Amino acid sequence: MTRNNLMLFVGLVFLAMGPGCASIMHGNSQEMSFQSSPEEVTVTVGGRVLGKTPLTVRLDKKTGQAAVFSKDGYTPITMALTTQLDSWFWGNIVAGGFIGSTTDAINGSVDEYQPSQYFVTLTPVKVSRLERFTWPSTHAKAESFIISNYTSLMMNLSQGGGETYGALVGLLHRGPEEEAAMLGTIQTLATVHSDAPAFAKQVTARYLTQ
Repeated sequence: MTRNNLMLFVGLVFLAMGPGCASIMHGNSQEMSFQSSPEEVTVTVGGRVLGKTPLTVRLDKKTGQAAVFSKDGYTPITMALTTQLDSWFWGNIVAGGFIGSTTDAINGSVDEYQPSQYFVTLTPVKVSRLERFTWPSTHAKAESFIISNYTSLMMNLSQGGGETYGALVGLLHRGPEEEAAMLGTIQTLATVHSDAPAFAKQVTARYLTQ
């Protein structure tokens, strides 16, 4: 066996016996972002207080998790932290076989949170009938929609339109005839502001103040 072949063989053995690909590439924790209206909302996950919004923190990857958003004078909101199978899991099976995939399943790397950014709007506990009818504001509704559907919206923008983009146009109180004219501007905003919450604020500021 030549030197090069020997080195290749040793490398493949370590790859097959080592940690899973998802563990190596993404780890068993993930960066999460929480934003709210109003700000300074306490975020609690699994009984542990993470901090107050706006907040970016790393969370261990676990299924069945939920985030509780609370603030004095407002009705708390509980949102499930949804997960999906990490795309690197399949690469793990190819490279690491059964050993690698088992490693990922044990340490939690097999899952990833999707979405990883959340925006919530809390309702005041005591509001007038008119305030309750108009709450949340149009801005808050549009921002929440953009953040919750960010991945689908980005895909629509790259394709020149789509169902999610059309729904956004409606939330911005624009007619179907304006979809094409708005597309270029929103695509530019998405390029300049790659963070979902920042992008959402820019879009609503651009189209809901005119």
